[in-house]
Amino acid sequence: MEFLGLEAPLIADGGVGEYLYSLGFPREYLASEATVRNPDLVARIHAEYVSAGAQLVTTNTFDANVEKLDKHGLAHRCREINALSARLARESGAPRVAGSVGPPDPGLSYSFAPRDPSRLDEFYLPQIEGLLEGGVDLILLETQVDPKHAQYLFGLVRSLSSDVPVAVSFTFGADLLTPAGFSIEDIVAQMSGIPLACLGANHGVSPLQFLDIYKHLLALSPFPIILEPNSGLARFHDGSFVYPSNPAHFARCMASCAGPKTAVLGGCCGTTPEFIRALKDLLSSRNVEPLTLEWASEDSPIPSAAIASPPRLAEAISERNALIVEILPPKDADPSSFLEKAEDIKRYAPVAVSVPDSPMGRVRVSPSLMGMLLRERAGIEPLIHFALRDRGLTRVQSDLLGLSAAGLHAIFIIAGDPPELGDYPHASVIHDLSTEDTLSLIANLSVGKDLVGRSIGRGAYFFPGTALSFADPKAKEKLVRRWELGSRFFITQPVYSAEDLESWVYQLEEYPVIVSLMPMRSKANALYLASEVPGIRVPEDVLKKVESLEDRDVLAFSVEILSKIMEALKGIASGIYISGPARGVEELTRVWRGL
Repeated sequence: MEFLGLEAPLIADGGVGEYLYSLGFPREYLASEATVRNPDLVARIHAEYVSAGAQLVTTNTFDANVEKLDKHGLAHRCREINALSARLARESGAPRVAGSVGPPDPGLSYSFAPRDPSRLDEFYLPQIEGLLEGGVDLILLETQVDPKHAQYLFGLVRSLSSDVPVAVSFTFGADLLTPAGFSIEDIVAQMSGIPLACLGANHGVSPLQFLDIYKHLLALSPFPIILEPNSGLARFHDGSFVYPSNPAHFARCMASCAGPKTAVLGGCCGTTPEFIRALKDLLSSRNVEPLTLEWASEDSPIPSAAIASPPRLAEAISERNALIVEILPPKDADPSSFLEKAEDIKRYAPVAVSVPDSPMGRVRVSPSLMGMLLRERAGIEPLIHFALRDRGLTRVQSDLLGLSAAGLHAIFIIAGDPPELGDYPHASVIHDLSTEDTLSLIANLSVGKDLVGRSIGRGAYFFPGTALSFADPKAKEKLVRRWELGSRFFITQPVYSAEDLESWVYQLEEYPVIVSLMPMRSKANALYLASEVPGIRVPEDVLKKVESLEDRDVLAFSVEILSKIMEALKGIASGIYISGPARGVEELTRVWRGL
């Protein structure tokens, strides 16, 4: 078989980006920045690969799209960088040059939000134009995770060139699924109607895994095959990723895939010119002992729906009688004061104790652990705050599964206060998932599937709630959308005026809305709530009255006005949420219970 006018399989180069970094290029830069910051180093790498036997070298442009370059102030040079990268590869003397195009962000993660096609045009057309201008022989859409994205990128290439060949390679995890949950079968089915030059895989787990990927592609795909694995699993050491150095093993695995449908064999992260030389020498020797091992992919359990175990809070909400009292977790490792406060609240049962998740960015004991202590030592049902601020994709899922396994089903999903407000203002912020993404994830978990639809076995049950701000002009739309996504109750921002509820009567009657009430502790506190906390409105007449009072009288006054609001809410709202000064919380709790 011929490919790109040469006898196949063509030997491609190995990793470019990781090799650049291993040679000292600073990791704070994108790999593609080396094209303009250190073009001699890029040219040297291409030349080393050609000297090692590579017939197809790949441009240093994996991350050279507008979206990524923009974060480094280089978006305006996107076309220039790609054209120059293609020329540097061409000048290496390689018989053929492939123009590398990486996946749309999130490339190695997942989002429930679809990408806006017009944004993909903006991000990728300048990159592809630059590669074509630089004279590449092939466009390589590599490390793809979603066939829909790959199809769209293929269309962008075709909008600029009707004849340049296009190859697509996907990356697969240990379970032979892409990070977005697509199997090899899914990908072949969705890509089969497109005239690709070749289809295959790169990156991945290890060369051994590619033996199985090759077998699947051989059986399923109508296209010539491209395979470019990592050298193996990386480990993080002294601030950088270190890959296994195993050229002979890599060469034997790749040579075992050199069948009649194989168009390209090369490497990805961790592979170097030494790896490509070993592959070239082994193929040239025609003394290959093929490996016939089968990749031991992880077994997928059969998914099954969660066993529903509604908390008492669900019943109280349905009876429009829910009482939730907030108690802050301790700042130290002594839970005694927290539990004493909870014991005081028990006499107003049924009551749920709300446990915040490091509010105001200030470190406190984990709400999950305090929730378990509440249930086990005080016999009180907890409402666990679940802040997304500090959780990556993996931890969100892990923590949710842990909560369900522990029987802590009532959770309140929040974005979380920014760390700038708290103890460590320079702490990293992670927002991999939005509140609505998390509701979609919970829907998956409830039927025994993870974020991207992989089976996890028995489903996880939750009774989730989300926040509601009357000040948000889109709040009513958001309420309906989140209800449809699975939010089973809503907790408002603190309310200080019955007038704020008048336009919400329909929603209060139709949806499980719990109204938040927080007594004011002082004049300064009242002014702070009115002026500096987003989403809270304190009426002008209330503020004027507070200003005329002594500090010691503010709490009693605020309890008085909140008691009136509370009386108006009975039979309309699904419950109340009380937080703030202990004495004010106690008095409002008594009023709600009619004591």
